[in-house]
Parts: sequence; structure tokens; C-alpha cells
Amino acid sequence: MKIYRISFIAMFILIIGIPLFGLLWYKEPEVTENKVLSKKPAFMNEDKINVNFFQDLNEYYSDHFAYRQELVTANAVIKDNIFGESSEDLAIVGKDGWLYLKVSLDDYQGINVASERGLNNMAKTLSLMQEYANNLGGSFVFICAPNKNTLYPEYMPYYYKAVNEDNNLDLLTTKLSSYGINYVDAKAIFEAEDEILYHKGDSHWNNKGAAMMQDAIFDVAGVEHTDFTSLKYTTYDTFQGDIDKILFPLNRHNELEYDYSKHLYYKYLTPISETSIVEESIVETTNMSGDGDKLLCFRDSFGNTLLPFMAHEFDYSYFSKNVPYRIDYMYEKGINVCVVELVERNLDQLVKFAPVMPAPLRVFNEPTTEYNNDKTNIKVSVYENYYKLTGEVDSSVVSDDSPILIRLTSDTNVFVVEAFPVDEDYRDNGLCDYGFTAYISQGALPSGEYVLEIITENSVYYNMLCDTKIDF
Repeated sequence: MKIYRISFIAMFILIIGIPLFGLLWYKEPEVTENKVLSKKPAFMNEDKINVNFFQDLNEYYSDHFAYRQELVTANAVIKDNIFGESSEDLAIVGKDGWLYLKVSLDDYQGINVASERGLNNMAKTLSLMQEYANNLGGSFVFICAPNKNTLYPEYMPYYYKAVNEDNNLDLLTTKLSSYGINYVDAKAIFEAEDEILYHKGDSHWNNKGAAMMQDAIFDVAGVEHTDFTSLKYTTYDTFQGDIDKILFPLNRHNELEYDYSKHLYYKYLTPISETSIVEESIVETTNMSGDGDKLLCFRDSFGNTLLPFMAHEFDYSYFSKNVPYRIDYMYEKGINVCVVELVERNLDQLVKFAPVMPAPLRVFNEPTTEYNNDKTNIKVSVYENYYKLTGEVDSSVVSDDSPILIRLTSDTNVFVVEAFPVDEDYRDNGLCDYGFTAYISQGALPSGEYVLEIITENSVYYNMLCDTKIDF
């Protein structure tokens, strides 16, 4: 009896010791989880004792103990195959091996739909960007990449039901038409295709879908281009999706992908490894055509597969994942085509970050009614060579679609500009439909001290005098 007890204790110690002592021989595989793992701590940091060494060591061990990836994979496989559930909060396990991002669930169910003014604010932001591009003699196109469960809802789990038939993408699409914005209706294009053009284990479209979107974008922009959808491609079956890698780090599923690389001609100007270059926040390319055409593309991860097809067409291309959108680069870099690609689940980004560009001048001669209370405020700061004006107005003095104007008055001059309907102070605390942001170049106005007024409209025009003044 005693030998069994000793054997049991020894076996228990061996098992619980494997994660620690296994580090002596265990070679950690590539980490694909959606988290930043702790780095190995040093006892000395810059000739000083690291007082948090043991805390850091504990965090490092929690992220790197032997066979951690195997246990993560086993947990995911068990939950997927037995319970039909995801082991990660960020993912949804659907039918037939389909995986979805949970962050797209609000759009799928019609939850947290933007207000009427919120939708107008999104469209207004794009409208002001398009106006700026057109005034420089350039073209502008917006494309919203649909969430995967928007296009392929039949593979979603049955227990996720729509709460509201309305969603931001459909409602905004209607607004885009009324505002005259050049846009690609990607949802309609994909829905017209019998072929599935998104990956099962990834959150994005495949290369064939990207080629189709490139063709649609440049058709709307009026840019002569190669129609890659009509060209021959090769295929490979070793593609592994981003969600699949996170859920099953050591049991990934291979999928079919399309390769058009033999038709693509461009090179990277960005001095980093080309193996992961499309993931970078800033990417510059050239096709060395010398024709002078230049592209500015604001994008997210859906632009990773778009990038090669778009770069092929331009003498110079500047791709950016950064916000705010620096559309003023069109002027600085002499760019003649601007494309904004934004995924459906992040449409609210249009009213969280005001694009950087000189606020457009407006002619305003209407009589106004003075209105002031503590709900109207303005803050002035300096952003590079701009004055940045941000604030919020009382909801009672604006309608669902009225613009927010800023009047600047000196002893000898009066100027009126239109602001973006964006209050960046609210982006971490929900959305505010009544905010505004305007950038004014510091050398744009004649020198002098300017008094600021906010002008809005709701049946009548209101003016709100601000305490803040600006010296130009």
C-alpha cells in the first residue's frame, strides 16, 4: 500500500513539474494568440535591480511554460468538436468549420445602431474628405468591407438572432447616395456572386475577392487599370486564417488561396522585410511606370490583400493604417487618387477621428439667434502646423443633418469654416453626435486676434460666442 502511495505522489509531482522543468528541452512554437506575451525579465535593468523581477518572472512563466500551446490547442479542439463553442472570447465557432469575430456580433444582430444624426455625421465626414480631394483635382472613393457574417450568415450559430433588421452598413449606404459620395457597394457585389470569396477560418476576403474589389474601386475612381478577375491564377492549399491560428495554434486548418503574383509588377519603398510588409502601418510602393499617378489609400487589415493589386497601378502609392486620416497628404505629396477602405465593424471610426485637412471655407450671411449655455464648449490646441478646434454643442440647437460652422472674426476680417462632426474627446467613452473638430492652418488667415463663434441650425440659425480667441 505504501509503494502505491509513494508512486502516486511521485507521479503527481512529475506531472505538475513538467510545465516548469520541460522548459529545459521544450522548443516553443510560433505564437499566434491574439495577445502580447510577456518577455523574459532581467534581474538587472540599466545597472539597477529590477524590484519587480519575481512578478515579471511569474508573468513570463504563465505565458511560456512548456507545452502551453499544446494545451491551448487541446482546449480549443475539445470545445469546438464536443460543445461547438469557441475557447477564445474574440471568436465565434460557426457551422462546418466557419469561424467569425465576435466583435462583429452587434452589426449581425442590429445592436447599437447609430442614430440618424450619427449616420449623417459618418456621411458628412466622407463628404468633406471627397470635397477636399476634388478641389485638388483628385478623385475619391470609399469602400466598406462587409463583415463575414453579413455576407455568409448561414454558417452562424442558430442561437444568435437578429434583434433589429437595421444595421449601420445598410443605413449608411443609403446616406452615401444622398450625399453624392463615390463609393463601392461591396456588399451588393459579393452577394451577387455564387462563389464564396471569404475564408472559413479567416475574417477577410480571399485574393480573388480582393481582385474583384480592386476592379470595382478603380471603376468608380475612373482609373485605367488591370482587371485581374479576367486573368489566370494559380492556387495553393496552405493558407491559414487569422482566427484559426488564434484558436488552434498547433492544429491549424489549411485553406485554398489564389495567387496572381505572376501578373503583379511593383516594388516596396518601405525598408522592411517584405514577408510581413502588408501588416505594417505605413507602406510605400512604386510600379516605376513614371506616369506620375499617385495613390493615397487609408485602409485596415482588409487592405492587406488589396495592396498588391492597387500598388500595381500607380507610379507611387502610400498605404496607411493610421488614424486620423492624413488626407492633407494629397496636397503635400501631389496625390491624385484617394481611397478609404474601412471594415463594417469599425464604421464608427468615421466619427471618432477627424481627418487632418484644412477646414473648408463657407459663405454664410444668414441672421442668427444668440444662444449660450454651459453645454457649448470649444478647446483650441496646436497640431503640427494647424490650430485644432474641438468641442461639443447642445443637442437642442442642431437637427439630424445640420452642419456645424465656426465663424472667426477679427477687427477687419470674417471667415467661416465647416467642422467635421467629430468630438475626439468622446471616442473612449462612447459616441457623441454633437461634437465637432476643425483644423485651421496657422498661416491660412491674415494676422490678428480672432473671436470664435459656433454656428448651428435647427429650424433657425444659432450663434454661440466662445470665450477662446486665436492669434494668427
